Amino acid sequence: MKTIFIFLILVFVALAVIFYWNQLRGKSLSYLSDPKNRQLQKELLTLLRGDTAAAKRLLKQQRQLHPGKSDNWYLEKVIYDLKRDRRS
Repeated sequence: MKTIFIFLILVFVALAVIFYWNQLRGKSLSYLSDPKNRQLQKELLTLLRGDTAAAKRLLKQQRQLHPGKSDNWYLEKVIYDLKRDRRS
């Protein structure tokens, strides 16, 4: 019983450390809890015809240009830019 309790405490501490570390790095964990995030990911991959490498590259570029924004913000920005560029 005592071993299980210690294990649960260690798991909780590990999750807290991961969450805190991500907050320090300016990344949110919205991809775990926000269903809109999944919809935006699907939309982005549809626009890029499944090219995940391009999606990662575009998202990374926006994170460097605009640090501290939410995951949804970066996805919306990349999608907006792609749609805008295709209209021109």
